[in-house]
Amino acid sequence: MDKLALVLCCMPLAALDAEAPSVVPLLVAVIAACLGEVVPPRRRAWPSIAYAVAAVFAQALLPFLPLAAYDLARPSGHDASAAEPARSLPRPAARALMCAAPIAAAATGGSTSPLACGLSAGLCLAAALMAARTRDVEVQRSANHRQRDALREQALSLAEKNRDLMDRQDYQVRVAVLEERSRIARSIHDNVGHLLTRSILQTQAQQVLHAEEPATCEAFSQIGATLNEALDTVRASVHDLHDDSIDLAAQMRATLEGAPCPVSSTIQVEAAPAAVANCLVAVTREALSNVARHSDASRIELSLVEHPGFWRLSIADNGSSERAATPPASAGDAAAFATSTGLGLTSMEERVRALGGTFSAGPRPSEGFAVFASIPKDNRSG
Repeated sequence: MDKLALVLCCMPLAALDAEAPSVVPLLVAVIAACLGEVVPPRRRAWPSIAYAVAAVFAQALLPFLPLAAYDLARPSGHDASAAEPARSLPRPAARALMCAAPIAAAATGGSTSPLACGLSAGLCLAAALMAARTRDVEVQRSANHRQRDALREQALSLAEKNRDLMDRQDYQVRVAVLEERSRIARSIHDNVGHLLTRSILQTQAQQVLHAEEPATCEAFSQIGATLNEALDTVRASVHDLHDDSIDLAAQMRATLEGAPCPVSSTIQVEAAPAAVANCLVAVTREALSNVARHSDASRIELSLVEHPGFWRLSIADNGSSERAATPPASAGDAAAFATSTGLGLTSMEERVRALGGTFSAGPRPSEGFAVFASIPKDNRSG
């Protein structure tokens, strides 16, 4: 738009000299202006410099010199750097002064009227000011774009953090609900269940004491039957409440929070029976305990995946095998080592095999120690 406005302003200037052809200088000026838009930024001023040099020798090009002044006043690729190389073109302000040479030559030669020279100089100055204004607008637009991108990036980061906080809050609420259900189940089992059991024993004792009184004995028998039914109902409710309080994925993540080193976990399970969940959590807890006491690992990899026919748990660390093979220094350490590793691995294997699964544990070929457990989905685990 700036160059179009300059062309319209230069047309009356070209009409001041009736003898000078106006079509050829206009075409040459337009070609030079178009080349300034398509060439690389660092070579943008070259067509305008050539036009300014040609205007010194061809006075007919003088009316459209403001187009060249506009491109000369625009920053090139070298002007964007803080330190311009010595071989690069002059700065925009210095380049714009090159337009004074053709005007001075025309004024000195007398081939162009002083009015035309003055108007041409004024338009060149206006073109330089327009180029400076356009440069400021482009710089401000670029700064606005950068600020917009920074704000958008910050908004996306805040949204991601908000999602993480919401997920974390949902997870904590879920864990708290499960823990409360488990506490209620234990409370009912320990209190109400024991009271009902004691009441049943008392009714049975009263039946023995009143064995010779059939009516009284029958009454205590009915009371005992009612208490037995209530106890069975309480036990079923407690088991259902306890099973509902078991979320394998939530318990596994809660267990990993106490890991001795960073854990890279992959947990892909929907639901699991209480026996399977308790077994896998116990195996994980014991494996993490062994890493904390007998390994110099700095990273643990855990994978818990539910397949169509079985649950698979694998835990591996990157500890050195030399430390694991180092014998204990004292008798007390030896006893603790034997108790924690031998009985710990045995307990894990017994838990898994009790559900019909497979278990293996031992050093990895490359480094560290690995524990693997697989439990099938059958009647014993469900």
